[in-house]
Amino acid sequence: MATFAHKKVFMIRLSLIAIFSFSFLVISAQSIVLSPKQIEALFLKQNLELVAGQMNISIADAKISEAKVWDNPELSIGDINFWKQRSIDENGKVATYPKQFSVELSQIVSLSARRAKLANVERVDKEITIKQFEELLRSLKMELRSSIAEIIYLQNTLAVVKKQKLLLEEIVSEYRTQYEKGNVTKNELLRLQMALLAVEGETNNTRIEFNAMQKTLKNLLSLDTSTAVSITAEEDNFPAPLSLNADTLIKTALASRPDLEATVLQSEYHRKDITYQKSLAIPDVSIGVKYDRAGGVWDNFFGIGMGIQIPVFNRNKRAIKTARIKLRQNEILILQKQNSVQNEVIRCFENYKIIYTFLDTNMANSTQCELDNMLDVYTQNLLKKNITIIEYMDFMDSYRSAKETFLQNQKELRLQFEQLQFSIGQDIK
Repeated sequence: MATFAHKKVFMIRLSLIAIFSFSFLVISAQSIVLSPKQIEALFLKQNLELVAGQMNISIADAKISEAKVWDNPELSIGDINFWKQRSIDENGKVATYPKQFSVELSQIVSLSARRAKLANVERVDKEITIKQFEELLRSLKMELRSSIAEIIYLQNTLAVVKKQKLLLEEIVSEYRTQYEKGNVTKNELLRLQMALLAVEGETNNTRIEFNAMQKTLKNLLSLDTSTAVSITAEEDNFPAPLSLNADTLIKTALASRPDLEATVLQSEYHRKDITYQKSLAIPDVSIGVKYDRAGGVWDNFFGIGMGIQIPVFNRNKRAIKTARIKLRQNEILILQKQNSVQNEVIRCFENYKIIYTFLDTNMANSTQCELDNMLDVYTQNLLKKNITIIEYMDFMDSYRSAKETFLQNQKELRLQFEQLQFSIGQDIK
């Protein structure tokens, strides 16, 4: 009985271990299915680079507050003498003088309102920081949407390859049976087995690419390493190129691109900096009060003082000249940036038109359905020996090439559309 009880306890423990192990495997291999819109919402909420980038705006606010703060007053203690001095006074008596020391408190006062001018410089710097954050968001969104396009393409490619693999496995299995019966030759079976091997190799290569894109997507979404993301297909409603106008796109880009706006704001920054550097050429005034004990004629002396630098040798001319040169330099960079943005918009628009026209003309979805049906028909005809292996493999190669062309251009259309949106700095409604 004792042995039976021990065995029962052992089996219960083994069952619990199995249950916990299974639960761990399920948790460790978590898979989520998201639409592109859900992925983008998750990206805006969880991307760590965006969270860190937002902190730069808070840093800029702190700089503005710091620029307004007055300089600290200065307290100095000197002329310290703790030994009493003895001497003879005018009546011939011994006189003892108190311990000697002095205390001075001074404060620098700006005559040029340089703190207010520095705060104006920092306010423009904050606006530039905001535009830099918007540019970071724009760049990361482009990377995210490109990753989505790549993953959708790889998912579709895996589906096509999987279909080919299943059909070839069915054919190879049938031909192996027929070979054993002596109805087909060894060469025919080997030809089909090599084709199946090639498809399996293509599957592995596609999965490797898919894993690389999964890593990129999970980094952008800040997901755990054990999470796998599948993207659901959505109906693509890409606008026809005829509904878009190149001049309108260029105007939108010139008004919306955060990198261009940041470059324009840089000129305003240099203008404010010129004003600030000029204020530094005006000397500050130092005002102070002093107490001196037994340091002079009087035992306790109170006095006030004032000091000012004489701008003879340094009038901050170099800094003012540098700021002016930077302003002229930035004006040239603005023209270069505007020209670059316009050329980028035209390039992206022309590329989008090429891909859209090609797909609209040659790659209708109905044609793809016909291809899938024809592959099934060819497979059945091969199994019934209505066609030869050479005819079947030729069609299989044509099918793979057509599917690859369709999926590649479908991905390219999405990428070119995202590039067009990226070039104008906002989404096309």
